[in-house]
Amino acid sequence: MFKYIQQGRRLKKEDQISGDIPFVMAGTTNTGVANYVSNPVAQFPKNAITMDIFGNAFYRSYAFGAGDDTGVYWNPPENEYSREIMLFLTTAMSKSVFKKFSYGKKLRSSQSLKIKMKLLATPDGQPDFDTMQTLISAVQKQVIKDVVKYTEQKMAESH
Repeated sequence: MFKYIQQGRRLKKEDQISGDIPFVMAGTTNTGVANYVSNPVAQFPKNAITMDIFGNAFYRSYAFGAGDDTGVYWNPPENEYSREIMLFLTTAMSKSVFKKFSYGKKLRSSQSLKIKMKLLATPDGQPDFDTMQTLISAVQKQVIKDVVKYTEQKMAESH
């Protein structure tokens, strides 16, 4: 699925220098963005997925750094998936490890190579990226439609 799977590098809280680089660590608060740093950390490309030691997975639409408690999954630009497919894969990855990891049983990116995730498939058994793309696009359109409807309703109630 991904050409690159890499673990982030340790950067202790007390060594972090305030800056503009989103630094991802384990946790769900702020989708794992623990701080913004200016340290010379390895930066990962936008259009990547992070999965922490607890199995929390998030899509990243921006370049970022990551701590050693976070694995990063991506493809080179010539082989990268669309944003919608990456969102689908993020959810599939998250569901595949749900409740399997904890503080006592931490996930490392090297272990993730053994994890099987369920994907939509074509009749010949290949991942059905077209349907994944269509499904996520449809969900996004429905959410936008519902937000517009809700906003219009609230505005009508306030007048």
